[in-house]
Amino acid sequence: MRKRTLYAIAAVLGALIVYVFAYTNWLLALIVGAGIGVTILLVIHSYPNDIAPPADRRHENTQRRKGVKV
Repeated sequence: MRKRTLYAIAAVLGALIVYVFAYTNWLLALIVGAGIGVTILLVIHSYPNDIAPPADRRHENTQRRKGVKV
């Protein structure tokens, strides 16, 4: 599935979930819910790419000890 489609689905689901619990101001509830849904998917989607492998960290530490500017 395309990323665009996943983000659209997350926005719609988030908006609907918050809308169900809103007593007043349904428009604001839809906007906030869409934002929360997209934010959660963004965190889930980017989490594996956010972690540096141990070899990269060792290399960075070695460069830092040698005083090399990166």
